[in-house]
Amino acid sequence: MNELKRKILQSNFYKNIYNAHDSHSVELYVSSLEQGMQEAAAIFQCPVYELTYKVIREKSRSFLGIGGGKYFVRYTHIEYEKSKIYMGADKDYTSIEQESEEGNLLVDKDTKIIIRVKRNGVFLKVSPPVAGGKRIDDITALESKLIEAGIKEYDANLAKDILDKQKGEYEKIAEWDSSKSAFNAKLNYSVSEDKMQAFVTIGKPSNGGREMDFEDVKELLENSGIVFGIHEDNIKKSLEDGTFDIPILAAEGKHPINGNNARIEFLVNVNKKIIPDFIGEEESIDYKDLSIVENVEEGQQLAEKIEATKGEEGITVFGDKIETKIGKDIETKEVLGKNVKMSDDNKFILATINGQVVLNGKLLSVEPIFEVAKDVGPETGNINFIGSVLVKGSVNDNYSIKAEGNIDIQGTVGKCNLEAKGDIMVKLGIQGNENSFVKAGGDVIAKFIQFSNVEAGNNVVVTEAILNSNIDADNRIILIGKRASASGGRLRALNEVNGKVLGSQAGSKTLIETGVSPAKRRAIEEMEKEKEELDMAIEELERGIKSLEKAAKIKKLDDEKKEQLQSLKEQLEQSNSRREEVVLNRESVIQQLEIEKVDSTISAGKEMLSGVELVIGSAEFSIRQNYKAITFYEENGMVMSEKYRGEPKNDKK
Repeated sequence: MNELKRKILQSNFYKNIYNAHDSHSVELYVSSLEQGMQEAAAIFQCPVYELTYKVIREKSRSFLGIGGGKYFVRYTHIEYEKSKIYMGADKDYTSIEQESEEGNLLVDKDTKIIIRVKRNGVFLKVSPPVAGGKRIDDITALESKLIEAGIKEYDANLAKDILDKQKGEYEKIAEWDSSKSAFNAKLNYSVSEDKMQAFVTIGKPSNGGREMDFEDVKELLENSGIVFGIHEDNIKKSLEDGTFDIPILAAEGKHPINGNNARIEFLVNVNKKIIPDFIGEEESIDYKDLSIVENVEEGQQLAEKIEATKGEEGITVFGDKIETKIGKDIETKEVLGKNVKMSDDNKFILATINGQVVLNGKLLSVEPIFEVAKDVGPETGNINFIGSVLVKGSVNDNYSIKAEGNIDIQGTVGKCNLEAKGDIMVKLGIQGNENSFVKAGGDVIAKFIQFSNVEAGNNVVVTEAILNSNIDADNRIILIGKRASASGGRLRALNEVNGKVLGSQAGSKTLIETGVSPAKRRAIEEMEKEKEELDMAIEELERGIKSLEKAAKIKKLDDEKKEQLQSLKEQLEQSNSRREEVVLNRESVIQQLEIEKVDSTISAGKEMLSGVELVIGSAEFSIRQNYKAITFYEENGMVMSEKYRGEPKNDKK
């Protein structure tokens, strides 16, 4: 938990909020129970072990993600006289002052006299003074302690000998008088709200009464119905130490462990390498492992189905069972795509053809591969293929490729259109124009991109430069390599834009945006455009209707005009209905953007040049000077900066 959050939780303002309801409990949305314990401990300013909790509901979510979390939990602070629970600390029961050492510095302590009254006798221990402490060997001091404990009959000679020697060891000086049972120490217990913890508090004896022992505590727990998870060692240690009036954790239940859902474990690579290895500052990019094709053979095992588990029941300190949730099974239809099947034992997913393995959402399929030995051009025509396409040459101007799988091009891409539901990789570069586009459901990887429009459902990875292009990535835009620059145009990514040099020496405007899904931003722009078109159409329809209705007041309309008027009214109704739908859809997407806000960054490993316009979330910033090795991010509605965080990691969205 960061320091700012801790200060907020401990502030009087925050305390007043929950004190208005219940000074002993607080309800929190948390992503984990451990996180909640830390936050509740900060609120009450108490140790974690003084808290109990109860899960009110799971997987709650609130508007704009505020208060959202996996659990909604009530945390309760168990208040005790000394505000602490005994967890096995090593200290003597009569010690009021803390025994402390700072380095080799000893604290001065006088002779210490301790009397313990137990079932099997009265025991005396006299510890010698420490450092510059005072030695006490006056028998009256010992007698005073014995009278205070209610001990009148004892071996006086032995007691005097123990006082003289001060060995710091317990020795029996008398039998316990069982007639003093009325003055024995008292036992109390409490149980947490969820019945998962039981605490025992042991009082101090008086007037010759004895201390409680393990058999006393065990009898109390059994008579109270507390039978599971008894912490014998903790109880015995606290009794040995003489821990009075402090709650002892005496028993603890077992929380249920929910069963694991059935899952699919892939046996082949369904996420090919997306960022090439950068060999060194003065060296080139290593392309040898950049193939986006994962070939499989008929009958090959592609994935294994791991069966759901039952889980383990929980049990309270009273021995009551707590049911567990059994893991959910997976329906075969949820994972089987094209050209695959389940094995006879229903354990493995097998390929039924030779081809490329493709994962679309949850569906695992095997797609055949279309291979072009040379260029895509007059000899091939445009390509529209249900699988993946491998082009060993280039794609000439004015040709297009559309693939249900991936597109892998060994050469260059000219002024043409590429569209794939999977990844697109161009080992050389893309040089398009304002009318050409490259769209991928996954990643777009290229050596350079110039004068092009590129959209990627995941990452755009460029190994040298982006020049005067419009790039949208629903995850990251990454530029790696010794040049690794982006100048001119517009770069939009949800999570990150990271390159060596961002901006133009010539002063060309470069717009870089992060923190908002480009796909959703495009959807909003398209809906705004459609709304404008509908507004114009509605205005024109209303003028036409008004004109015909005005004419009808002067003279009766003929049948053709009547039909025209009726048609215009129907079109107006449809246009208004569609406009309302577009407005609602736009508002819905905007709300999603508010909920799905991410911590995004814009980073330049070498230099951020003047003239770059930054938009991070809803915050904007204009670069008016050059910056060296810098990362920009959004905080509290403003664009902030810090030292360059480093090269992007090789991960998948």
